[in-house]
Amino acid sequence: MDLFFTMVKDIISTFFQNGIWVVGFFYLLNKTFENPTLRNVSRDAIIVILALLLIYSIFFSI
Repeated sequence: MDLFFTMVKDIISTFFQNGIWVVGFFYLLNKTFENPTLRNVSRDAIIVILALLLIYSIFFSI
């Protein structure tokens, strides 16, 4: 049971440590260039990148 909590902690910490950089980058990009098209593309890119990052975090921790 202890191994399970360690694995979940590693998945969550890896995901959030790397995910904050993704969200921060696109936040600053949208603040620098005010454009509705860029905002929509950034939203879609954040969703895709965070999904891939979650999958990476899961496989890296197993």
